[in-house]
Amino acid sequence: MASVTRPDWPLTTLLSLCAADALGAATEFKTPAAITAQYGPLFRSYQPGSVFAFAPGEATDDSQMVVATLLGYHRGQGHAGVLAALREWLSTGPPDVGGLTRQALSLGAGTLDGGARAWSSSGHASAGNGGLMRVAAVWLAGFEGAALATESAVVTALTHTDPRCVHASVFLTALLAALAQGAAYEDASQAALVIMDTFDARAALLDAGVLGLETQAAHAAFRAADREARAAVRARVRSGRAGAVVSQSGYVLDTLEAALAHGRRADWWACIEPAVLLGDDSDTVACVAGAIAGARGLEVPPALLPALRLGHDWPGWARTWACTAQLPGVLEQARAGAGQTR
Repeated sequence: MASVTRPDWPLTTLLSLCAADALGAATEFKTPAAITAQYGPLFRSYQPGSVFAFAPGEATDDSQMVVATLLGYHRGQGHAGVLAALREWLSTGPPDVGGLTRQALSLGAGTLDGGARAWSSSGHASAGNGGLMRVAAVWLAGFEGAALATESAVVTALTHTDPRCVHASVFLTALLAALAQGAAYEDASQAALVIMDTFDARAALLDAGVLGLETQAAHAAFRAADREARAAVRARVRSGRAGAVVSQSGYVLDTLEAALAHGRRADWWACIEPAVLLGDDSDTVACVAGAIAGARGLEVPPALLPALRLGHDWPGWARTWACTAQLPGVLEQARAGAGQTR
């Protein structure tokens, strides 16, 4: 594949996912009919109407957790630093947090197995998109190759240990890396599927301490569902890159499929606007599609940048900060801190 020709690709991608998320904030949990009735057939600017009271231009928990993860990497403490940063974010009461994410981050402060324990408490049935929505941070922090796959699996499983969630994240970060290197969309998705299929995610989670003696039930459930989960990811990737959108629900594979369908289009608005107009979990689908668009080199329309904020205060971030002013430094520090652990 061609070498990277855009030295600003991390910032392009981070701004893209944040702006897309902020657009989707207004239509989250709404139906397409209600969205069209309220906003009309086009959606080309930030709008009021968020069910969580985000102001126009404010990005939601998706982007907030991406940035919190990057702030965690800045600490140079590996997974423990990332987990601590996510817990600090949660402790400040963000309004829009998935149930499994909240439970996993609330279980214990000194171990990495909160996600596994939360998954077991769900009967090993919960496979939401709370890991997928933030995993782009791993790629943005500078991980590559096998380290990117390992880190994506572990960081996802801090909250979402279902193998569908883990494999979806491994696929997504591999896709972003391939796209940033100039691969065509179908070629990049196929290369990412090969990485997902050949990577031993269960071993990575065991090595990191996400799975272990205290989480034997989760370990057994992961092993039993592993092959079927990989097949499910493969199927939804292939349908998504062909343009299918079954649903924009919070189920991880619905989100992945929809984001792939939207993210393949010709320009930034064509990638993001359909995700926003379809509603349901529109902020997350738009956020993931925004990461894909950014990795392809599609830049955020300039008119969206001045108002872009993250809609919450927590240690390391102020709600009033402009993303364009603060995110370059966040990225630089995260990549430096992550480099200490690679």
